[in-house]
Amino acid sequence: MRQHRGALMPVIWLAIALSGIVLVTAPQAAATPAPNVDRTEASTDPSGPDAGPTDAPRTAGAEQKADSVERVDRTDRDRTPPLDADRPKKKPKRTIEAQRHLASGGEVAGIGPAAEDGSDTGTADPVVSGRSAETGHPPPVAGTPEPIADDGVQAVAPNRTRSPSLVNLIGSVVMNVLIGAIHLADGPPVLPPGSTVTVRTARLDVPVAGGRNVEADWYFPENADRSTRLVYLQHGFMASGPMYSYTAARIAERTNSIVVAPSLSSNFFDPAAAWVGGAPMQQAMAELFVGDRRALVQSASIAAGFPVVLPQQFAFVGHSAGGTLVTAAAGYLARRDALDDLVGVVLLDGVEPAKSRAVTDALTALSGDHQRPVYLISSQRYFWSRGGDMADKLQAARPGVFNGVALTGGWHSDYLQGGNALIQWAQYAITGFSADRNVYAATDISVGWINDLFAGAKSEGIYGAPGQAFPIDTPAGTATATVLPLAAAQRTPLQRLVDGFFTLIFDWAGRHMFVYEPMS
Repeated sequence: MRQHRGALMPVIWLAIALSGIVLVTAPQAAATPAPNVDRTEASTDPSGPDAGPTDAPRTAGAEQKADSVERVDRTDRDRTPPLDADRPKKKPKRTIEAQRHLASGGEVAGIGPAAEDGSDTGTADPVVSGRSAETGHPPPVAGTPEPIADDGVQAVAPNRTRSPSLVNLIGSVVMNVLIGAIHLADGPPVLPPGSTVTVRTARLDVPVAGGRNVEADWYFPENADRSTRLVYLQHGFMASGPMYSYTAARIAERTNSIVVAPSLSSNFFDPAAAWVGGAPMQQAMAELFVGDRRALVQSASIAAGFPVVLPQQFAFVGHSAGGTLVTAAAGYLARRDALDDLVGVVLLDGVEPAKSRAVTDALTALSGDHQRPVYLISSQRYFWSRGGDMADKLQAARPGVFNGVALTGGWHSDYLQGGNALIQWAQYAITGFSADRNVYAATDISVGWINDLFAGAKSEGIYGAPGQAFPIDTPAGTATATVLPLAAAQRTPLQRLVDGFFTLIFDWAGRHMFVYEPMS
């Protein structure tokens, strides 16, 4: 029964969303390049400089529930104490200071006091801490973030292709309305019950399309002041950071890592290609980890409420289209010879749209002296995993090495876990209802790999020979993970028909409508 619901619900959801876009926006115009016209970036970006789910307004109704649910409202108030993470000695620590006027009583459990002269000029949201939520929030502090200078960090755009058309204008409006509605519904990040993690939200400047300012959720483990690990977690298509709040919090707690989960646009009509699947956005996220990482440091400091020293080493983790983004970002770092601090990449059922070559190019760059582990947890072969495309690409690019595992009976949402029950149910209805044992197993596997990547050893994660199966005991029963290559699809005729129908639509859209590179 669950399999049929997982197969039929995408028909309803995607037919409403995509059919409207395809029919209203005259797809033939997108497929036909228009004559080249010199335009400024502002005139070619109908989505605006701050488009996407990160800038959608939050409703007052969501804020009124703050006393009954452990969460962080996206309002500018409160501060948390400082972080002073340890870092390897091979490079100087990165810090940032800005002016702050603090009211008394601003300390939060799990984060130590700051130096008296520590400061920033940004605003942050209230803290959600598994141990301190009942104690109330610190007093509000006024201030607004300072603009961040380029500091020589540039996102070099790929070669420009066709010119924007009416399709991009109308399509961007439709997509941004849809994304905004989703973002209104998802609410702020919510911590799992009993979590010892603290979550705060702050703005993050991204060097793309002249500069975009997005929301980023920061998860600080209980011993954040002693953490030497930073994890970048990227959501997938038509999603947002708060949808992964349980996933992020569990990674932070079980790996003792500071986790940052930004919310990026999914507007694939954007002429600037500044969306989660666009090459400029992929490169821009890589640039955040080059040089002094000032944008990340300032965002973390605003979130924490005091100057923060971020860990030196970092890992990339991405779900669905976010898996393509983090793989591409790692490839950009390899081509820049800036991989020293990247320990590896973990893909949570990563997906790459049709026509995109980001993963193939990145895996080519991540070879030889620039080799880095890229591990995939895959669901079964079906529409939402794009038929297991990511598993096949990894096996083709890296034959003879361990590339990851597949969960028996796995669905695309096994890794997408958050505290909003309505959004969680909707995700299950769209992609398939996850078995609890697979949700637990997905966390155990990814946490084991992340710990091993930072430790430089293979002691906690699952590794084995091709086709080797591993039972994984969980509180909900025993799950099974099988080492790649991915097995053939086990789908009913109806499920195959549904998969084929939506694959045809999405592959056509990926080849003719998705904007991967900036338009002229």
